[in-house]
Amino acid sequence: MASRVRVLAVVGLLLLAGCTGMGGSGDAGEAQGGGDGAQMSSGDGGSSQPEAADSGANVGDSENIQAGDAAADRAIIRNGRMVVEVENYSTTADAIAARARTSGGYVSDSNRELHRDDGETWYTGYIVVRVPSEEYEPTQSMVAEQGTVRSEETTTKDVTDKLVDLEARLTNLRERRDRLRTFYEQANSTEELLRIEEQLSSVQSDIERLEAQKRSLEQRVAYSTLRVEIHEPAPEPSAQQVPYHERSLVAAFLSSVTDVYVFTRGLLVTVASLAPWLVVLAVPVVGGRRLLRRRSLPLLGRRGTSESATEDGDGGGDGPQKEPTDEPNSSSSDGDT
Repeated sequence: MASRVRVLAVVGLLLLAGCTGMGGSGDAGEAQGGGDGAQMSSGDGGSSQPEAADSGANVGDSENIQAGDAAADRAIIRNGRMVVEVENYSTTADAIAARARTSGGYVSDSNRELHRDDGETWYTGYIVVRVPSEEYEPTQSMVAEQGTVRSEETTTKDVTDKLVDLEARLTNLRERRDRLRTFYEQANSTEELLRIEEQLSSVQSDIERLEAQKRSLEQRVAYSTLRVEIHEPAPEPSAQQVPYHERSLVAAFLSSVTDVYVFTRGLLVTVASLAPWLVVLAVPVVGGRRLLRRRSLPLLGRRGTSESATEDGDGGGDGPQKEPTDEPNSSSSDGDT
């Protein structure tokens, strides 16, 4: 009995030791498994971070693409102004106009002014071109190649919201017009027909006005405006004149000779210009004087004759004058006697 008890006790101890080993190995396995799980989770976590970064990059790219598409869909009006200095106005203006026509645009306005100073001439002016929006920047580059750019500016105006608003208002007005047309067809009285017709006319006027505004905005968006101001270089100002008292004797003498020559030549030119007029005016003057002389000669002859007769009568009076006798009276007295 004692031996059996001992054997059972040994067997029980062995079984207890085996169970304890198995429990320890299980705990170790669990611990190892936990470690593997942690490693796997950490590995998975490490791999998930690049994936998240890649997804973030993809999202950023998609947002940039959407932003670019949105910017491309925006309705923007662009107006520009450039001031360039060139050697030849006509050549530059013709080149800019040709560029606008080639790109599908046109010249909307132009102006040129001639300047004179001290015998020198130069041109200034401007040319306004309208080109498709995609050709605006290439046209600016072409203008910059023509000469020296003094100033350059570009203004933009976003009218996308305005176009959307116009389109929404047009949609509402068109729907209202359709409803009014339906009511017009279903009207039963003349008064109702006139009232609906008046409303239809008002709605149609509003539609046409908004459509005109929309077309104008779309035209300004489709074609950008560039105003190019062209300047030819002005001549250099002449050197300041030396005061008269500081001039050299030789220069003063030569200047006087030049002045005498200019005066003499101007006098001769004046005489040559007046000679025909003097001849034309002299003919009637000379003819008139001769005519007056011819008329005055007979009068002078008559006046001379009368004066000589008067002188003869006066000469007889110088001697003894006879007293007048009254012969008829003496004869009559003799008869009476």
